[in-house]
Amino acid sequence: MKNSNNQKKAQLEDVAAALGLSKSTVSRAISGKGRIKAETRERVFECIRELNYRPNMIAKSLSEQKTYNIGVVVPMDQSENEAPFFQTCIAGIAKGCAVRDYDAVLIGTERDNLSQLTRVIENRKVDGVIVTRPVSEGRIEMLLSENGMPFVVVGKSVHADSVIVDSDHVNGCRELTNYLIMSNPADRIGLLLGSTEYTVNKSRYTGFASAFEKSGRHFNDRLVFTEVDSEMQFSKAAEMLFREDPACVICGDDMLCMRLLSKLNELGKSVPQDVKIASFYNSVYLDSYSPPITSLKFDAVKLGTAAAEKVLDIIAGVGTETASLMDFELKIRKSTI
Repeated sequence: MKNSNNQKKAQLEDVAAALGLSKSTVSRAISGKGRIKAETRERVFECIRELNYRPNMIAKSLSEQKTYNIGVVVPMDQSENEAPFFQTCIAGIAKGCAVRDYDAVLIGTERDNLSQLTRVIENRKVDGVIVTRPVSEGRIEMLLSENGMPFVVVGKSVHADSVIVDSDHVNGCRELTNYLIMSNPADRIGLLLGSTEYTVNKSRYTGFASAFEKSGRHFNDRLVFTEVDSEMQFSKAAEMLFREDPACVICGDDMLCMRLLSKLNELGKSVPQDVKIASFYNSVYLDSYSPPITSLKFDAVKLGTAAAEKVLDIIAGVGTETASLMDFELKIRKSTI
């Protein structure tokens, strides 16, 4: 069923003939209109990829009054800690959109400035939106809902009508913290976490705290630091942390962890001989560090692809679950052994 570059461009009727379906059935499967079995839709999209079929999207968008664009809300004020996650998540979103002949369009926002998103909504430049970093107040979701814009949130949302796709941060962080409680003095386990304005960090803190509660032990407040975003905040937190001589430190994400490892190197401290280190988010940086860092592995590409599929299903009028949780993998490595 392969289609080489030397062959003529595949047409709708070619897809229909290859599958033994009518042109109208194939067209409905592509547009998402009408009742089409999920199995049939999957067969149609697989055949489209095999034949490299590409609809005339300009004519299609004009006739259907669609843009075939999905807006991806990304924070302009993101810290370097968050960059790896956004890069991989957006790659997954682009992948999920491309399968359905949609394009992903980046929309920059700041904590107190949603003007670009507002302009995109008012001018109807996108058919739906994916929110990649929800804040606890739910301002973005409220704006989208008020304007009737289909949307999906990557992460938790305070907005009751939100469809969400999220990694299971609470259970993952609880499991990692519990492992460390079992192998270290509970009152000597530290935490470095970014801004709890963002729901992902709230989930991480919830998992951390609930592990202590479940074990019947208490964490040492002098070793727990949140709102660690800037270099100045990190330096102050690290200084206060090491005054208390922690046995183990958990970092909220991979980039905070890399900062801490650099600080330990400056202090002449070895991992894990002097202090054990773990991270609530894994990356290639932690995989390649010596020793490799104990961490939680989440599939950000899969997360982004799932978000794209959900918002496109909403646009097509296909029913979808309101909440989906992606699993995690706890990777125990030499940094905590």
